[in-house]
Amino acid sequence: MKRPTSDIPENAVEIRVEGDDGVTECVVDGRVVGRRVYNEKGRIVRERSLKDGKQHGNEIVWDDDGTLLSVEPYFEGRIHGLAKQYGRRGKVIGTYRFVHGTGYDIWRWEWWEGFAPVSEVHSMRDGVPHGYEWWLDPDQCSLDHERHWCEGKFHGIERRWNYRGKLRRGYPKYWIRGEAITKRQYLKAVKSDKTLPRFRAKDNSPRRQFPPVIQKVLLRPTGAQLKRLKQ
Repeated sequence: MKRPTSDIPENAVEIRVEGDDGVTECVVDGRVVGRRVYNEKGRIVRERSLKDGKQHGNEIVWDDDGTLLSVEPYFEGRIHGLAKQYGRRGKVIGTYRFVHGTGYDIWRWEWWEGFAPVSEVHSMRDGVPHGYEWWLDPDQCSLDHERHWCEGKFHGIERRWNYRGKLRRGYPKYWIRGEAITKRQYLKAVKSDKTLPRFRAKDNSPRRQFPPVIQKVLLRPTGAQLKRLKQ
């Protein structure tokens, strides 16, 4: 496939960052206009362009073997525009759109060519986690992990499930602004804090009905695909 266009100027000089192996700063006329990260074999795995110290332009990520993984557009420090994720053969397997740091970061896992269901959903607002984070099973209607954020801090109920769909030991966990609390404290706080999700016993099940914007991108596996996943 065609290599994605770099937003770092061709005349930029790369300078190794002291104390940070594999990281270089790209400099033009004394200004840092980007950063690149290299793996142990000297292959580039991440590239970010900068403007006035803020991310601006495409962030490009490759696997260790050079396979393109994703291209995310940034504008003045926040993701903005249409992001693309790529599969093993260089084809686009999914997209998601942000507006100045607000939207859903939707990541897919390619089990095999032609089957790349949604595996992670991260709700963001103004460039930081805000709202629900979901880690989905391949069936696309049940979860492995769920937590809730508010302005970049854990704020709500966190749940994790085992392969049988039962809550893992120690869950649910309860958070307010990044601080772990007891269920009793949470139930008291939720009465006066509308930013906290209500506790509902039925949510201890991993089954979920997702928002319409997420429903539209879910890839429902066929019976044969589910059978193959279990093999």
